[in-house]
Amino acid sequence: MGKNRSFKTLEDFLNNLHKEGISLMDFNGQKIPCILINPTRFQELVGTVYGKKLAVDTLLNVFHDSQDVFVDITLNFLDIGIEENYLLYANDILEFFESLTKTGIIGIVPADSYLRNNSNIFMIQLPKKEAAEKALGIIKANAKNTRKYI
Repeated sequence: MGKNRSFKTLEDFLNNLHKEGISLMDFNGQKIPCILINPTRFQELVGTVYGKKLAVDTLLNVFHDSQDVFVDITLNFLDIGIEENYLLYANDILEFFESLTKTGIIGIVPADSYLRNNSNIFMIQLPKKEAAEKALGIIKANAKNTRKYI
């Protein structure tokens, strides 16, 4: 569920980084950027939205200091009151955002399923691909450090 989060220091960003990871999965010859999540949370999410008309507002909030770039991905499932947030350190995952820009799709995958090469994936189409293009431009212009925070 969405949390009231505040990022004021580098430590705040590091403490809120998404821990389960990200991946690129091949789907019909395209690399789909995927966020790995806790399997229980995946089941809760899919169970809540299953069979319902679904609209998802996707926001990419980019934070940078001209060296480090963080992207807070917010998925707001309209009409059902669910908000998911995933804070990523973008410097080291440029290909993730390049794929997001090309496909306009983001996948949500249970972390254990990914490890078993299972095909459980919940795909969300971005309402505006331009947001991903803008975020990619900011990342490319500002990601100077390549230190792993996760």
